[in-house]
This record gives sequence, C-alpha cells and structure tokens, in this order.
Amino acid sequence: MVKFLIGGSPCTHWSIAQRKARETAPEGEGWELFKNYLIAKEKFRPDFFLYENNKSAAQQIKDRIKKELNVNDGTLFGSGDGRYIEINSALVSAQNRQRFYVHSCGEVFQPEDRGILLQDILEDTETGETIADREKADCFRATYYKCGRRNFEENIIRAKGYQGVPVRVGCLPNARGEVKENQSKRIYSAAGKARALNACGLSGGSSDLSAPHTGLYAYPAINGKSHYPIYLVKNNQIEIKGTFYKMDLPDGYYIIRKLTVTECCRLQTLPDNYCRAVSETQAYRGLGNGWTAEVIIHILSHALAEIPKDEEIVVLSMYDGIGTGRYCFDKLGYKNIRYFAYEIEKPAMQIAGSNFPDIVQCGDAFSVRESGWRLPI
Repeated sequence: MVKFLIGGSPCTHWSIAQRKARETAPEGEGWELFKNYLIAKEKFRPDFFLYENNKSAAQQIKDRIKKELNVNDGTLFGSGDGRYIEINSALVSAQNRQRFYVHSCGEVFQPEDRGILLQDILEDTETGETIADREKADCFRATYYKCGRRNFEENIIRAKGYQGVPVRVGCLPNARGEVKENQSKRIYSAAGKARALNACGLSGGSSDLSAPHTGLYAYPAINGKSHYPIYLVKNNQIEIKGTFYKMDLPDGYYIIRKLTVTECCRLQTLPDNYCRAVSETQAYRGLGNGWTAEVIIHILSHALAEIPKDEEIVVLSMYDGIGTGRYCFDKLGYKNIRYFAYEIEKPAMQIAGSNFPDIVQCGDAFSVRESGWRLPI
C-alpha cells in the first residue's frame, strides 16, 4: 500500500484577484485552511504529498508554506524531502494558469511545451467538431488571410512571442455603446492562450457577450454561419450597431463569444463531458476552482515511476473539488485506488461522484482536527 496526500486549500484569501482584504501574511482564514492540510499530513503520514495554490500568493505566505512542508531549498533549515516548483498550465494546455506546487514526488522539472493554443481546442458550436481538426481535414483557407488561419497564428502570434499568454485585441461596448474596459467585455484572440479560469462573477444568465469567468474570444467565422453574431473587422475597427470600435485583428469576419463548458473542460485537460452532472453555472465554477489535470499527472508520474500498476493506492484529498486527483491516478493507469475526499461544495461532489462513484466523501476538512481522527483503512 502506498499513501498519497494531495490538495490545494482555497486560494480566495491569497489570490491577487482578491481586491478586498487580501491576506498577505501566514495568518487569518486562508492560513487556517492550509493548516488543515498540515494536520492531515501529520496524522495520515503519507508516503508522498502534493500541495497546490495560486502563484500570486504573497511571498511571505509561500515562504512559510515551504518551511512547513520542509522544502529542500539548499538552506540550513530547508533540507527535507519537499520540493517547490512553479508551473504554468500553458505548457500543457491552452490556458494561461500560473500555480505553485510543493511536493515530495522527487526531482520534477518543467513539462514540455505542447504548443497548444486556444483555437486548437475550440468546438464548432454548430457541428460539435473541433474547429482546428476540421480545418486540417478540409485544408481550409480563409480568403481574408493570405495564408489561412494557421499561418496567421504562426506568422503573427508566434512571431510576436504571444503563444504563451492571452492576446488582448479589444473591448466590446456596453448597452449604451460605451467602452468602459469592463473585464467581462474584454476580448482576446483565439490564436493565443485563454485567460485562467476562475469561479468569480458567475451567473447562469450571463450572455455570450459578457463572460467574466471565461473571457470573450474572437475567431474567424469560417463558413459565414453561426447562431452567434458575426462581426466585420476592417482597418483594425469593428462595426457594432453602426458604430466603429478599435479591434486589433486582421480584416475579416469574426465570431465573438464566451467559452463553452466543453472548451473549459479542455482547458483543464479533462474529458469533454466531465461536468455533465451539473448545470453550466456550477460546471464553470467547479472547473474554475479546479486543477489542470495534465500538470498533476506530470508531477505524480515521478512519484509513481517505480510503483506497480496493481499496487493499492490510498489517497487522501483535501479540498478535493471536482475529483481531478482521482482522474489523474486513473489516467496514469492505477485502478486499485481507495480515494478519500474532503469537500463541502455539493455541485463539486456531484461532478466527482458522477465520474468516480467509488470516491468516499468525508465532508468538512476541519474535521481532521478532531481528536482521534483517522481514515477507515
């Protein structure tokens, strides 16, 4: 039996996106959430551990986490088996998502850049196909680009060094025709990366032209048909209701919309139907709070390198979310798994359970503080 402790305490209190009462020192509610992970580690005594959080957490907090998790950073007080690494999900996905990981999985280096851009994972909302695959099959060449969209990506986006980040191209006006630089109206090119998914500002009724949780993205209208509005861009301007606004795109017709749940699953490198058990609103929320599976797989693979596929794996997951950790072990080929999850968000638990009914849901992470706490193993 091999025991793993995985998890990432909610980053709400530490993220730079938290503009009110952001915690920048190892104290307060955010730190108490992290302490549950530490207590679980002390009581569970795992063979391997993995902890994740937002890279934007204050340096003072990250330094204290390194100390508590005994990170070997070459100093007198850092000579343990812990390792610290910062990885941007952009290396393995179409999403710009910067996170730090503290783990005991051995020497882990940066994953290889797979060169995935947002346009590579977009689905054609009319047919359900992936747009990039259809283009390759049909040898499509957009008449308003000299060399087609893929060459547009390579010649313009890659030449400017944009492939690792979202490419901002403009901003849609509000209902009064005013451009207010509202985050929900910002537009990015599908030839770059997607913004990091988040769970803020979600609304089940948010329109396709107002999407704070995914951003808005522009991509060429391939066949001139769509149930989304199609806009003409000419001379770096877009016409909307008879008024022209700045738009930094080559001339042509474009669809501008938010990302679908399927596309957000792909950004987190999960199966397309992973969030089928809940509403769109809860799916966006769960994905925004979740892990990029391929990054976790990359790290865990180092710990599992010498462990037989039929070995019993016992996993304690703190703040489990939508069960991405369980998916990662499954993807790595380990089927003999006992997986105990601490999670209180019911929609997240629904998503996890719909994919892996064998997950044992344990409730509130604060229960690890109870005297005599132990897992039933």
